[in-house]
Amino acid sequence: MEYEPFFSFIRKETDRIIHFLNEFDEVRLVSHLDADGLCSAAIISRLLLKYNKKFKLSIVKQLEQGEIEKLKKEKFMLYVFTDIGSGQVNELKSLLDQNKKIIILDHHPPKEEFTHPYFVHINPHPFGIDGGQDISASTLNYLFAKQFKIEGIEHLAVIGSLGDNQETGKEFTGVNKFAVEGMTTVDVGKGLRLFGRISKPLYRSLTHCTDPFIPGVSGDESSAIQFLSEIGIELKDGDNWRALNDLSEEEEKVLTSNIIMKRMSIEDNPEDVFGSVYNIKGGVDELADAREFATILNSCGRQGKQSIGLMLAMGEQTDALEASRKIIASYRRKIVKALKWFEENENCPEKIKSTETAKYIIAKDEIDDTMIGTICSMLSASKTTKDGYIVGFANSDNGVKVSIRANAFIKENAIVDKVIAGISKEMDLADAGGHAKAGGAKIPFGSENEFIAAFEENIKIIKGKKIEENAN
Repeated sequence: MEYEPFFSFIRKETDRIIHFLNEFDEVRLVSHLDADGLCSAAIISRLLLKYNKKFKLSIVKQLEQGEIEKLKKEKFMLYVFTDIGSGQVNELKSLLDQNKKIIILDHHPPKEEFTHPYFVHINPHPFGIDGGQDISASTLNYLFAKQFKIEGIEHLAVIGSLGDNQETGKEFTGVNKFAVEGMTTVDVGKGLRLFGRISKPLYRSLTHCTDPFIPGVSGDESSAIQFLSEIGIELKDGDNWRALNDLSEEEEKVLTSNIIMKRMSIEDNPEDVFGSVYNIKGGVDELADAREFATILNSCGRQGKQSIGLMLAMGEQTDALEASRKIIASYRRKIVKALKWFEENENCPEKIKSTETAKYIIAKDEIDDTMIGTICSMLSASKTTKDGYIVGFANSDNGVKVSIRANAFIKENAIVDKVIAGISKEMDLADAGGHAKAGGAKIPFGSENEFIAAFEENIKIIKGKKIEENAN
């Protein structure tokens, strides 16, 4: 089997991890705040509960030095990092100096290789598996937890992968695909990729639809209603509002073709609205659709409501589901507001800079630092971003958050990870890293132009080296 060396490594390291778990009664768990991180945290939480371990969980935006210093002062002797940690191996060595033990289960590219008797690092990259599209952190943690026969976690791998934009050509590849094909609790079909397929009136699904974005419809309720009326789709069935799931096969075809026509003005791949649909058996309301579930978790994580997202991922849905509906409504409004800000300022060079290499969004306080990556991902598929890369800057509490995405036109030749590595050395950045197609960094306030200059220069250097290699 293609992935057997990696799976064999997981099985081997599982034996060491069991030894660690048997050694300590209390565990410190740290994970990332997005859907992939929340699903990963939920999977490992279930494992720890099965082992009757007491544990403390933190969901963080980034694993910065200040966070690591806090961890060093805690009494715990066993630390588990999920969807985070591979890029901070050097910084985490200070925990080992205190005889603490570390487990990292992450899919981001590791900055260095390091071995230590108290250190377990499960990462796909040394096995030639791309963590940016072939395996999410939640899939990795799911495969690991399967060794312990943990039940009720299959759907979390799918949700986390969708939330991390791991689909390629609107379907999974690599280890993600392998994992999904072996699942019994998730059904895979084809259909429109709209949020609210089951739970929302269709006109609201269209109003709130930001990924995919529908020009003249997204963000405008009256326009969404008019759009449906114009194409002959009834809004109601008696007194009940119709959801996407209520449409006939023919009606969904009509809706799909008309959405594609709307998107042809901004997209080279307007048909991306149609793709795989993942239904979770036994799921409640919108949580029966894995894509909706992922959007809800991302909205919780990026708006400081990680506890609500974690409750949903852990299956405690009675109270959390209603709270999450309010959270995602706020999340949608922020996305629409951010996209409108981008459209209004696209011709303002102080806020949006365009070069042959990239489009730079200098948002400062106009877009939340937890949202800038989402906005860059959405814009990366737009015809307005053929520059190559989207680079977004947004102010955070202790610096400027940078998010980088390769657009759909260059993804096969993307070099985000190499560019960030070069900039990191040039600007002496401690917190920077990513995959070939996406990455990020934290830079000092006011240093956006310095980063832009370094980005442009490193792109030229790396492309020059490639041309020279090809010539030889």
